[in-house]
Amino acid sequence: MSLSALSITSTARFKTSETIESSVPANRILPTASAALLVGISYYVGTRIGFVWTPTGQPNSTFWPPNAILLGALLLAPRKAWWAIFLAVLPVHMFAQLGTGVPVWTAFGWFITNGSEALIGAYCITRFTDSARRLDSVRGVLIFLAFGVLFAPLATSFLDAAAVVITGWGGSYWQLGMQRFWTNALAELTIVPTVVLCSSKDLSSIRRISATRWGEAALLAVATVLLAVFIFGSQAVYPATIPALLYAPLPLLLWAAARFGLGGLSLSLLSLALISTWSTMHGRLPFPHASLPHNILSLQILFCVVAVPLMFLSAVMAEARRTQESLRRMSGSLIETQEQERYRIGRELHDDIGQRLALLALELQHLHQDSFTLPEVRSRMGELQKQTTEIASDIQSLSHELHSSKLEYLGLAVAMRSFCREFGEVQKIEIDFQSHDLPSPVPPDISLCLYRVLQEALHNSAKYSGVRHLEVQLWGTLDQIHLTVRDFGVGFDSEAAKESRGLGLISMQERVKLVNGTLSIESQPKRGTTICARVPLSTGSGSMRAAG
Repeated sequence: MSLSALSITSTARFKTSETIESSVPANRILPTASAALLVGISYYVGTRIGFVWTPTGQPNSTFWPPNAILLGALLLAPRKAWWAIFLAVLPVHMFAQLGTGVPVWTAFGWFITNGSEALIGAYCITRFTDSARRLDSVRGVLIFLAFGVLFAPLATSFLDAAAVVITGWGGSYWQLGMQRFWTNALAELTIVPTVVLCSSKDLSSIRRISATRWGEAALLAVATVLLAVFIFGSQAVYPATIPALLYAPLPLLLWAAARFGLGGLSLSLLSLALISTWSTMHGRLPFPHASLPHNILSLQILFCVVAVPLMFLSAVMAEARRTQESLRRMSGSLIETQEQERYRIGRELHDDIGQRLALLALELQHLHQDSFTLPEVRSRMGELQKQTTEIASDIQSLSHELHSSKLEYLGLAVAMRSFCREFGEVQKIEIDFQSHDLPSPVPPDISLCLYRVLQEALHNSAKYSGVRHLEVQLWGTLDQIHLTVRDFGVGFDSEAAKESRGLGLISMQERVKLVNGTLSIESQPKRGTTICARVPLSTGSGSMRAAG
């Protein structure tokens, strides 16, 4: 959403049939102007909140959102559009400040310091990060803290305090500078990640959030607000009587960081900061023996100190989730490549080698039946024909196992029943297959996943269980498909098997994970083994498809 100069070319120099490209820059101006207007409105609302959170008779607000809102907007916008944002914010800032009786030059000086803080922070953050939106990484958090929370506020807060002292609005320069620094730092910590991360999400990702997730978020929000009101606003219990209560919100902050990342943590900190500073302004001092400014400063330092390690924690967990998702996609790609190779080999065996063996068997049969063939040669030809036919049959079975055309064209239940019958005939075991209540049709990725799990489970049971009877059940519910493979053989230690992580177990688990399912294995020595796969119908990944 870049903003470029709109040049108007005289239509007399062009034919009316030629395309006029002036509409392209106009299409860019409109979104930029709309975004700048939205930033201006947000800046004004933040200014009004800052005024409301300013104690009577004090030169500093306890919570000042405008600078953080401006920094978040700059991080979201390309540098070419920054000037438009400043143009939108300047009149809003002057209007809000002059309405409180602040002199014109003082208000303009504060705009310079506020804007400089946001500009310095945004420039440094975008200079040293690949993407300004990627604050949920350890490197991103480190750069944001270094420049957005520490360097930029520190560089401008004392200039801001100098303007206050020069105009006679404040006393101690050092005290004012420190108060403004911590006020700005707390606002940056709580507002910027919320603005950047929430604005970076598209509508499709929001729609994919489950109702359970929304419920958990609502529960966390309500618990955070109620706890903050109880600790900082209660008449009977507050930190002045029990100082340890200051750390009571920490479990909720850990919950927010672990489950909802940096955005959830920042929102939780924002609610705690607003409620605690508001209550302190109205007489609920957590440190009653100190002055109001010192109480506010202590709370600001407390929240900033608590926020920093939690932000790194959420960043580490976000990176771990991205790594797991990357490994999941890689696993899906490997399995899909494996399926494509299975399909290719299966077709080669069936269409090429199988046909050639069939022709060879016919030729041997012809030689076997030829009256001119010597009797001893004829007998040998008969044996070779029989062996060739058996090899062709084995290759045909192998090609069907590598790629089941029945699964592709007749469905999951028919393919599984056919495989159980053929596998039982080859292995000389009895397989009792039952299926019921399956949806029609079953998604291809789920069908292939469960079919491969069945193959692996039957091979393992035939190889290790030592029994001649197996049970296979396939059934569906409203939102899931279940597959159970059970034998009553020698069994094994399931915990030891999980630690050893054989290739068969890994293959089944990875396949089921790709379609967001679960795989459970229950086994004990001399009590048999039960393998259960459960796959949701509504969240098939689509990353693993039937080859061909």
